[in-house]
Amino acid sequence: MTSKPDKIPAKPPPARGRTPVSKPLSTASTRAKQVTTTKPASVAEKKPLRTPGASTTTQSLKVSEKPTRNPPNTRTPATNAKPRVNITKSNPPSTTKPGPSASTSGAKYSPPLSATPPVSTKEQGPTPTSDPLQVAAQLYPWMYMTSTLEACFQTAEEAARKDLEARAKLVEEEESEIADQRIRFEAERAADLYDELATDLFAKEAPSIMQTFMSHGDACAQLEAEALQLATQGAIEPDEDAPLQVYNEMLDNLDTLHTEAVELESSILRLTSQRPDDQEPTSENNSTARSQILSVFAACLPVLRARISNLSMAQDLIDGAQENLSISLRMESLGLLD
Repeated sequence: MTSKPDKIPAKPPPARGRTPVSKPLSTASTRAKQVTTTKPASVAEKKPLRTPGASTTTQSLKVSEKPTRNPPNTRTPATNAKPRVNITKSNPPSTTKPGPSASTSGAKYSPPLSATPPVSTKEQGPTPTSDPLQVAAQLYPWMYMTSTLEACFQTAEEAARKDLEARAKLVEEEESEIADQRIRFEAERAADLYDELATDLFAKEAPSIMQTFMSHGDACAQLEAEALQLATQGAIEPDEDAPLQVYNEMLDNLDTLHTEAVELESSILRLTSQRPDDQEPTSENNSTARSQILSVFAACLPVLRARISNLSMAQDLIDGAQENLSISLRMESLGLLD
């Protein structure tokens, strides 16, 4: 007898109104499940960690061991549901530094010193180098710039020097022409003056009159002082034979000076009143010089008049002293005086 194969047990009939369709889960549902399973881990990460290291790793593992609830799937029957492995990534050990604990809350928290020095905000200069190529590359621009500037300065200085030399030559030529003209002009003026002095009577009389005026003033001053002394004190060495001779000589000297003063006054008046009508026409400069000289001679007239009056007064004073002396001598001769 041949053995018949065992019958395959029949599948239970599906529930009424449901069709047994086994579909794999979509990617979106899988992501949703993973989000729901990893949600407690993210919550755990947001909490402040007090102790770093193994405690953080242990806490993340505990959170991953908690059973996750799958959302009900109404489309797939319970028989076709495949067990899924909950894969959660364990968080790496936190590298955050623990904050100050409750026990050390009263103390000041000092951050740990960093191993690297702080970067300075100031610009640092180029580091010195010993490479000859780099040194040459750094020096060449400066050397080129200095040589170019020196060449420019030398060119400008040379151009300015040439301009100054040319201008100096022009000025020297102009000054030489002006100097020649000035010398010629002065020579012409001197020649005209000498010609006028040689032909003009004014030029001949004016110097002699002025010289006489000066000498007459000195003589008057000396003689007036002697006359005053003679009238007040008498003769220094009286002559017994002719005691009145000194007074007579003084009167003669005073009379001579008085006559000279009168003649000098008349000469000055004649010189100042003279007009160059009958002579050749003179230049403007010569007429100006003549007017200045005439004004000087006109100023001498009041001085001469004062001298004449002083000489007259001295004559009167000596004359009176002579009369007094003669009266005293006559009375003495008559025996009227003791």
